[in-house]
Amino acid sequence: MAREKVLTPAFRALADPTRLKILLMLEGKPRTVGQIVQFFNLSQPTISRHLQSLAAAGLVLRQRRGQHVYYAINPDTMRQVCLTLAACFPCCCVTVSPIPGKSGAGESKAGKPAARGRRRRTGKPQQPKTKGGVP
Repeated sequence: MAREKVLTPAFRALADPTRLKILLMLEGKPRTVGQIVQFFNLSQPTISRHLQSLAAAGLVLRQRRGQHVYYAINPDTMRQVCLTLAACFPCCCVTVSPIPGKSGAGESKAGKPAARGRRRRTGKPQQPKTKGGVP
């Protein structure tokens, strides 16, 4: 039942492709509604409604700075949703155990901390990026 309280509103909010794209945009930095509207072929009121759905699910935070309202990903809720989802499936080898002072944490069944962040790619080394083809 506790899992449903976290996952159900989040999944309802995440069910829309536009909302997923908005979250991906907000991963980089907080943005205003106007900045988000520039990336979509949608009206400002439509984007505002999408942001309202994400905020109601606790996936984004609002912060007023002067005349503008900035939206940012809520890292605590996103972490909790991801860990709770992974804990639902035994094949993910994750159990959720709270860390004092943090909301949600994961450990593998072997008792090691779960991997956090992006996984490093393996394979051939990448070439350094260059401008205009000149190193």
